[in-house]
Amino acid sequence: MIAVRDLHKAFGEQQLFRGINLKINKGEVVVCIGPSGSGKSTFLRCINGLEYFGKGEILVDSLELHSIKRVRPDKHDLEAIRRIRLKVGMVFQQFNLFPHMTVLENIIEAPMRVLNVSKEAASEQAISLLRRINLESKVSSYPDQLSGGEQQRVAIARALAMKPEAMLFDEPTSSLDPEMVGEVLAVIKGLVNEGMTTIIATHEMGFAREVADRVVVFDKGEIVEIGTPEEIFANPKAERTKTFLSRVLKI
Repeated sequence: MIAVRDLHKAFGEQQLFRGINLKINKGEVVVCIGPSGSGKSTFLRCINGLEYFGKGEILVDSLELHSIKRVRPDKHDLEAIRRIRLKVGMVFQQFNLFPHMTVLENIIEAPMRVLNVSKEAASEQAISLLRRINLESKVSSYPDQLSGGEQQRVAIARALAMKPEAMLFDEPTSSLDPEMVGEVLAVIKGLVNEGMTTIIATHEMGFAREVADRVVVFDKGEIVEIGTPEEIFANPKAERTKTFLSRVLKI
């Protein structure tokens, strides 16, 4: 479903990725863990075309996203990014809902503008999504009338309204109060159980262990280890993985 080949990414003179390779199969759940600043979020943003990269290629299904070495992307680059984003939805740490729009309006905006879905059809789908995440009663509410957990669930519904074939979650619970984390993870778990191809960057180790088919450990812009949850959490091979887990799990 997704293949990342020889990915290089730098911020100015500072090199982050020096040739990352990773393949994600259709229906697979891959969870990225590692210290803050290790490259997890940037990796997801490269897949979705939000970050340009200097070398390598990313394939999503049959679509290719290549490195952009120009000062500005040309129309061909932008068209490739647009097509990738139609296949891959993304949910961020911050909810990024339009504050002047209701919950319903936030969800139907993209399907109407990008997919040319009628307002009636988009609204019907939005209601169905809200029912699925137990927020049907908030259809006319504005973002500032919602809790953080509710806003993040609406952000997930908004991404799903575009009917993506894969979903990227960039630390979706990091901005939430602890009591709100569970309701967001439950929604993501539901998607995983339905077979959605999913890549999740998270600091929630228990959740990673529960839902992942594979765990990818990032450190200093490198993938230092890949394995099943059992392999990574019970018997890590790389010293950097052991060090990271000893800190976050307080072993």
